[in-house]
Amino acid sequence: MYTYNLSIKLLVPYLILVSFNLVSLKQVRASDIQPTSLMQQETKWLVQALQQAHFNKVSIKKLNSTDFVTSYLNKLDKSKLYFTQTDVTEFINRYSPTLVTFFEQGNLFPGFEIYNFYKTKSIKRLDWVMEFLESDFSFDSNNSYKFDREDADWETNNEGLDGLWKRLIEFEILGEVLSSIETNSTNTEFSKSEMEKLSSDSKVKVRKRYERWKKSILEFESTDVQELYLSTLTQMFDPHTTFMNIKEKEKFNQTMNNELVGIGAVLSDIDGYCTITELLPGGPAESSRELKSKDQIIKVAQAEGEFVNVVDMKLSKIVELIKGPKDTVVRLEIKPVNDPASTKIVRIIRDKIKLTSNLASASIHKVKFEKVDRKIGVIELRTFYGSSGSGPKATDDVEELLEKLKEEETEGIILDLRRNGGGYLSEAVNLAGLFISRGPVVQVKSTDGKIRKKFDFNPKLAWDGPLIVLVSRYSASASEIVAGALQNHKRAIIVGDKTTHGKGTVQSLIQMNLPFNFNASSGKKSAAKITIQKYYLPSGKSTQIQGVESDISMPTINTYLPIGESDLDNALPCDSIAPVNFRRPASEFVYDLDDIQNLKEKSLGRQQLLPEFVYLNKDVNWYKNKREETTLSLNLQNRRDQKIKNQKFSDSMSDDFEILSKSAFVRKNINLNIVDIQNTKSREVRGEDNDDSNATNPYKFPSNFDIRLHETCRVMSDWVGMIESRNLTHQKPELKDEI
Repeated sequence: MYTYNLSIKLLVPYLILVSFNLVSLKQVRASDIQPTSLMQQETKWLVQALQQAHFNKVSIKKLNSTDFVTSYLNKLDKSKLYFTQTDVTEFINRYSPTLVTFFEQGNLFPGFEIYNFYKTKSIKRLDWVMEFLESDFSFDSNNSYKFDREDADWETNNEGLDGLWKRLIEFEILGEVLSSIETNSTNTEFSKSEMEKLSSDSKVKVRKRYERWKKSILEFESTDVQELYLSTLTQMFDPHTTFMNIKEKEKFNQTMNNELVGIGAVLSDIDGYCTITELLPGGPAESSRELKSKDQIIKVAQAEGEFVNVVDMKLSKIVELIKGPKDTVVRLEIKPVNDPASTKIVRIIRDKIKLTSNLASASIHKVKFEKVDRKIGVIELRTFYGSSGSGPKATDDVEELLEKLKEEETEGIILDLRRNGGGYLSEAVNLAGLFISRGPVVQVKSTDGKIRKKFDFNPKLAWDGPLIVLVSRYSASASEIVAGALQNHKRAIIVGDKTTHGKGTVQSLIQMNLPFNFNASSGKKSAAKITIQKYYLPSGKSTQIQGVESDISMPTINTYLPIGESDLDNALPCDSIAPVNFRRPASEFVYDLDDIQNLKEKSLGRQQLLPEFVYLNKDVNWYKNKREETTLSLNLQNRRDQKIKNQKFSDSMSDDFEILSKSAFVRKNINLNIVDIQNTKSREVRGEDNDDSNATNPYKFPSNFDIRLHETCRVMSDWVGMIESRNLTHQKPELKDEI
């Protein structure tokens, strides 16, 4: 979650010229990446910002240098394939005593020297791999390979790494061989020539993979090293405090504001070619009618400038060339997917693009269950996005969708926050206010210990009926504020995973305030996203680590995945503060505690009996057991037997799922006005008629059967039924005159 417009005074780095010592004990090579003087100033600023603004107010002098160096090495070499224990010990001994001084001076020399050492070792190792790929592989041994190496020990020496890499390459080639063999093939033995052909083809694929990896390492830039090194520093304070260079800050702004300026195309690097993988609806690229998915971009030019060849260029650099100010021209030389032997020039005027795929969306589900036919509305919100200007805001969009759902006479609303990782604090408060007339939503404690209570003061109620918030372990930060507050207010029932993620901290994005001679003329600056506050629910309970507990939970593989706050290094501890005293108006909707218990019992009864939960539990147990496997055989026959077993299970589950999908509730999609407008514009560009196929029968079976949402709709149907029954019971009898 992020909050802005905070007034935090940070000391501007004093204008003293400090010699930037870049002299290594080893000779600097021409291929080595080096920091810039701007990075020195940014580092000094970041260190001051962390000490002054971070919630814990920890001095940089208390940094555990050994842990920091180890963490940085782990980020560079997560699978422990390049460094040895000797390398690790040497770097710790060399830099631990003076690391704090380096940071205070803004000197990134340790990070760059370590990276350059890593770069040299990795390139040398990848060259070794290319030679080793010429070896013969039999795949008939009883050896195995431990593929999950994140918690493994460093190898003691290079000879140990050689053995590890030999098993890794054999493991990867065997994987390619297995993918080339049909699972249902009756051929259990292969001739020598067949195996040589399978092995040769697999080696080619593995070789290409490592060639791409080598290319990626060679394309790593100084700003990439800076971000990796400084983010290692910030995450020693807590896992959500990060450094953002100019590029990353722009990406962050696009995500939070759901808009960007560009041509409206999603690009990917496919074998060295910049390839269009998607045209965004209503964007300039689609409107040009000259570009298609899978077209390749060969060259890029600005307006009438010279073309730049972008084949084999780093994708991020190509994106920089294509992006630019609104209403400016970019020219692309394209190799069309339907005529790859020719090329053509396409002129596109850059424009502001709304990223509507991330906006709130809704649907109505017809729940036919226990002789009852109900309309249940579902709103999916993936982030609490916002904008300081006229851009989209999560609260406004959800309110628009609620109005449309009410017009359709839905009887209950499910707010789906399962994929929502957070967003703007202000949007969380405002959105919770759509469901209560007034009252506290969240309490925020700052680093000075002061607690500020954030209330919803807007008396307007966008929805005053039954409300369920559907959550998962991926629901974090702002999602937890909304779910927890509505639970505290007895306004919504929480359904989903046992608990949410457990992120109870607030970050502020602070732009770097550098001396005038270091400020970019473009006005673009790096930034730091720093944890400045902790938040608490109206009850005084923190969601930090513990998350929000569901009233009704369902089985999920998320229980066994390391995706919670408790799984992150340096997470802040959980605590609590005093509750806020408040009363809900008697006229407003408040759930009955007995209802929750009854609904829970009904749902648990279904979870023990219905075929879809038999399927779900079977699926969860299968993946749980798979996650516990960290080692695989290097014997072809053993792996093939395992693959056949896995495929039979997968086929059986697919068949079961197809049968279960026939019981899904039909649904009707409800779009925001801006999405409908963009879709209409997109169809006009493509020369298609307006889509009126939904006019006669707007309700369709979903393309994917969502078991947890399906059950949540049944829970809502049960709840609406209980409310109706209670209202009928308490209805006053009609007075009649007797004659």
